[in-house]
Amino acid sequence: MRKTLWLLAFLTASSAFARGATPKELLISLKFKPQEGVASSSANLPPAMLDKSVDIRVKDGRRERDSKVIGQGTGGDDRTFPIRVGDNIEPFIKETLTDVAKKWGLKTSVGGDRILDITISRFYIDESNKALGSVYSSEVNLAWTLKNRGGKTLAQGAGSGSTHRYGRAHSEDNINEVLSDALKEAFANVLNDSKLQSAWGSGKKR
Repeated sequence: MRKTLWLLAFLTASSAFARGATPKELLISLKFKPQEGVASSSANLPPAMLDKSVDIRVKDGRRERDSKVIGQGTGGDDRTFPIRVGDNIEPFIKETLTDVAKKWGLKTSVGGDRILDITISRFYIDESNKALGSVYSSEVNLAWTLKNRGGKTLAQGAGSGSTHRYGRAHSEDNINEVLSDALKEAFANVLNDSKLQSAWGSGKKR
């Protein structure tokens, strides 16, 4: 009986060790690293949108007690730990969305013909540690308001994106990859919204 209990304890400890220890937290630097070969999202923009410049503005509307915590991970002993960024997420998301908008053909400019206010309501990563590696799930929700140059609201809505993928345990690269894919998908869904496209081109409220 003692040998059996000792063997079970040994196997349990060995399994936990193989999966890795639980860090107090995982601190990462956000980088835009979409995986085009795995998942690709893009916006189908009408010519009327390409003729109007846009000022993209971003604010963090999440209700996190700590705004620098963007998710959680699981260690080898199944305890969770926070995944944290060193800086606020607003500058990273604004720069990323502006760069993506340019690649999709939009003209971006401070004081543009249109103002696109983006509120980040969800920017979250969950890492579930497995026997070999981890499963990463990300979710990004963006609320948006489109305005004319004078600040009048033309249309409102929301877009979301998500990614679910296997990767290495506690990997900053994998975290950035799935968050980038989810962010790009959410932004594509924002720009593909029919109300936004109609109001953008016409300048009339929708």
